[in-house]
Amino acid sequence: MELKEAIEKRRSIRKYEEKEVSDELIEELIEAARLAPSGHNRQPWQFQIVRGEIKDKIADTLYEKMISVEGSTAPHTATVMKEAPVLLVVYLTEENEENFLFDVLSIGGAIEHILLRATDLGLGSLWIGNTKYIEKEMQEILGNQNRIVSTVAIGFKAQEPHARPRKSLSEILVK
Repeated sequence: MELKEAIEKRRSIRKYEEKEVSDELIEELIEAARLAPSGHNRQPWQFQIVRGEIKDKIADTLYEKMISVEGSTAPHTATVMKEAPVLLVVYLTEENEENFLFDVLSIGGAIEHILLRATDLGLGSLWIGNTKYIEKEMQEILGNQNRIVSTVAIGFKAQEPHARPRKSLSEILVK
């Protein structure tokens, strides 16, 4: 698949097939992230592959904490996390105030590499921010005290969502 096609076909997938994703495919995604550019070449990321009962425990924790918060999308996100066979947890490896913005932007680039490579491999993915509400609980469950920046659900997609509306070029380009 050409890059332009992967960019155009990438979607946020919220329904997954009951089919395992091989370690080899997940490693392909992490390899794509490893090759992402980073500010000052700091490569401030670390990834943890989470499956099965531990993944479900994280999803249950998110659901239970956020179910009573009116208007929150987190309970729905938790159900998606349970359905997806793999959750990639994305950590910031070294907190440094001077480089924080560069590091977080760099991690965003690494995540985008994951999403595009997943599309290229025929996988579905969902970039998840709602796990920030349970960062401390996740650190305890996973045994890693590094800052959790985000998570990504990965699996074989069971839906083909249409493209969501995007602003026009004239709306986003400053002249």
